[in-house]
Amino acid sequence: MYWTTIFATMQLWKFLSILTGLITLATTVSAQRVTDPNANLWISHWGDHRVSQHWSFHTEAHIRRADMGANWQQLLIRPAVNYHLNDQVLFTLGYSYYHNYPYGAYPINYGNWEHHLFQQVQLSQAIGRVRLAYRFRMEERLMAKLTPSPADVSEGVFDSYVYQSRFRTRVWLTIPLGKHEKVEPGVFSANLYDEVFLNFGDSQRLDYINQNRLSGLLGYQASKPLNVMLGYLYQVIERPGAANGADLLECNSTVHLVLVYNLDLRKKEEPSTK
Repeated sequence: MYWTTIFATMQLWKFLSILTGLITLATTVSAQRVTDPNANLWISHWGDHRVSQHWSFHTEAHIRRADMGANWQQLLIRPAVNYHLNDQVLFTLGYSYYHNYPYGAYPINYGNWEHHLFQQVQLSQAIGRVRLAYRFRMEERLMAKLTPSPADVSEGVFDSYVYQSRFRTRVWLTIPLGKHEKVEPGVFSANLYDEVFLNFGDSQRLDYINQNRLSGLLGYQASKPLNVMLGYLYQVIERPGAANGADLLECNSTVHLVLVYNLDLRKKEEPSTK
């Protein structure tokens, strides 16, 4: 069991090392690129609430703040519906609303918003004490385009929506700490994940690697429905032409607090009176 855990951890870090190397290579190809480091604070909620053997609904919200919480970075709300094929395969269909705010040394001109539809499949696997989750998500994005207001150029007015597709893939590893065989109430866990965002469908300018997130979180299963995680997330975002015409590479160091709350709303079977 011990060696299985070590092997699974080594495989994940091998994958992350290769991925990070590819991302580094891709982000250094451009001859003219500006780097903008930021320090952010994210507070997130995730929840999957079972209503039957195969169906559940998903709740998700993110408060993302720049400058270690002093200013807004982004607000995200994401409801969805899940279909549980079995304990290993989960299908999801959902909607995301983003509100983006100006922040950093090279802020966007105007705060804007996005509407996304997404389709997702998540595959889970247990290897000894280690649990792996592979998530693949396809997003159809409608992004609001704002132009200067005729009355005040510092204010933006809605012009149109720009469409872009994005594919996201994530691998997540969870290991219960101590001598515990699984994560259950009262158990701490180590959580590691990496997620890559790939853009396509932009007829004007296409950066395939839009974003990458690498994170480590310490989790505590406070009760059966509630898991609290706190850790560090390193986010790299590519923004072509955002630095006064030069390509911008945002490098965001983020403190991340996550509250996972999963409800089981299935009707309990009544005990037999026979």
